[in-house]
Amino acid sequence: MTHFTGTAKSIRLIGGAQVLDFINTTNGRRPGSPLKVMEERLTSFQFFFEWALHASLISAQEFAEYKAMVFESPISYQPDLDAIIAFRECLYAVFYPLSLRQVAADEALQQINLNFQQGAAWRVLRTVDGTPAWAWKTCTNAQELTAMLIGRLAIEATQLLVSGDLRALKCCTATDCDWIFLDISKNKLRKWCQMSVCGSREKLSRLKTQETRREVHSDGSDLYRLGDVTTL
Repeated sequence: MTHFTGTAKSIRLIGGAQVLDFINTTNGRRPGSPLKVMEERLTSFQFFFEWALHASLISAQEFAEYKAMVFESPISYQPDLDAIIAFRECLYAVFYPLSLRQVAADEALQQINLNFQQGAAWRVLRTVDGTPAWAWKTCTNAQELTAMLIGRLAIEATQLLVSGDLRALKCCTATDCDWIFLDISKNKLRKWCQMSVCGSREKLSRLKTQETRREVHSDGSDLYRLGDVTTL
């Protein structure tokens, strides 16, 4: 496993939903992936907490309120990163097959359901600017913070799973990328997580393959003709 060396703010948010961006915090677990090792971005709970702010899973006010709990507590009292990653992989076990129009494992769905029920217990109705609105209970320790953040992700996951947006769910077609996203493009023909990253890399790879084939037939028996790169 390789560990990400960038900052939380540098992680691309291309999923179209927080829960999908959460799933996309690693790469290399896709069956048949040419990557020999997984690329893990959540290297610590502190990093995950910074990512949660970056992805708007928590507010700037919440980040400030829980910052000391996350960054200054002894290791034994810090939130549980293993639980966060385990739930991420549970989400992947559901959303990846669905992106391929396959059936999701019922066991993983039940785990999401359990975390949804636990997450709902953290929601409370309060008056905000004179109007009733959903808010979150205050966490008093690291274990509660872990449970609350997993609960938030589970709530969004369940909302997405039963919504019409699920029809737009896709997986990047690049062989070395397993990121998942909602295709909200006008023609619904989006193939890659990002055209500027995986799309460009895939097109360049195909172009190199074509050039190699041309060289093989350069003796006059060239039966392969390069096409316009924009049509690849």
